[in-house]
Amino acid sequence: MKNSRNLFRFFVVIAGMFFITSKGYSQECGPNCPACSGGSSGGIIAKNNLLVSALAMPTSDDEYAVANIRYGVLNWMDAGVGYAFKAKDPIWSLRIQPLAENEDKWYPGVIVGTGSVRTGGSDQSVYGMITKTVEFSESFALQGYVGAASVFKDFENPFFLSGLSAIFLEKLTVFGSYDGLNFHEGLAWTATDNLTLSAMMIETRYPSLSVSYRFDLGN
Repeated sequence: MKNSRNLFRFFVVIAGMFFITSKGYSQECGPNCPACSGGSSGGIIAKNNLLVSALAMPTSDDEYAVANIRYGVLNWMDAGVGYAFKAKDPIWSLRIQPLAENEDKWYPGVIVGTGSVRTGGSDQSVYGMITKTVEFSESFALQGYVGAASVFKDFENPFFLSGLSAIFLEKLTVFGSYDGLNFHEGLAWTATDNLTLSAMMIETRYPSLSVSYRFDLGN
């Protein structure tokens, strides 16, 4: 039964990828970025939660602002749409988590999806990654991911993804990521249970600010 559920999740994301591939353009800093995902670890958005976010990059050559809306469709799937203001193009994303992390187990979580993995240009991609969070105490945890991605228009040339976040007091996250081409570094502050404020250096040279707000529509 469990294998059947995982197979169903796989086919859901594959179907979504075929729908999105002819439509999508994206300009952000990665599929598991804490700032872009509105959470300390950048994981799947909780079911019935709506995340609204805005990212400003005033000095970037590629894009100066991106706005997003993402929704937790199921416990293991979220989907979203956004807009890149300079490119005047939509952003589409779909992520599923066929295997969730378990704090009491050694194995990692698995996320596959389609969406933005690089800044600038038309980079709608398909990707897969493994994630793992290690909690050392109530005040400190590390969360990392490694994976691979491929741009739809250049599918035969996959590239490497990785990222690491240090989470302090469940409020402050210091993170860095590599998208196969550039490094991105930043800080994310969970101001309230719903509000996240972030500052980043995209491509290690373009300062940016991000704000995200989570609405729990399940209450």
